[in-house]
Amino acid sequence: MSEEQKKSAKRWFTNRRVIFALRFIIFCIIIAIVIYIVATQDQFGSTGHTWDERTAPIQDAVKQYQSAHNGTLPVLNGTYTNANCSQCNVLNISALLLANGGTLRVAPDGLNLSASGNDNCSGNSSLGCSNNSSYIWIVDSHGKVFSYCAGPYCSSNNSGYQGVWP
Repeated sequence: MSEEQKKSAKRWFTNRRVIFALRFIIFCIIIAIVIYIVATQDQFGSTGHTWDERTAPIQDAVKQYQSAHNGTLPVLNGTYTNANCSQCNVLNISALLLANGGTLRVAPDGLNLSASGNDNCSGNSSLGCSNNSSYIWIVDSHGKVFSYCAGPYCSSNNSGYQGVWP
């Protein structure tokens, strides 16, 4: 590189307009990233999933289980009733996991750990159930999956997102 080229490069990087333009471009990129992050969040914070996206894999896993087990549903002892389901059984999430022959890679987050043991984890926190979580997954006699908001911050136990997470 010649001496003149070095001087030209030095002038280019010290020029106030160029420095301003570079800072402005970096600022715009940061703003675009922040906007993208905010736009892809849903009511659950940074999880990036809508309620239907949470329900669909569980519903599919129940259908697969029914097909593999002659129509039997993967349920535990215990029932819940809400506006969406008059008599729903608690889903056995463990039976739906890949490790146990199901199709779910992991248990869904937000599983409530009920003091009575009437939850998706049978009173055992090994699947990620927690006293701080709010939801129990239930299923009707036809295999339709619903959620039941059972945590301390739930204002309703209807199926779907109830304004609290997890």
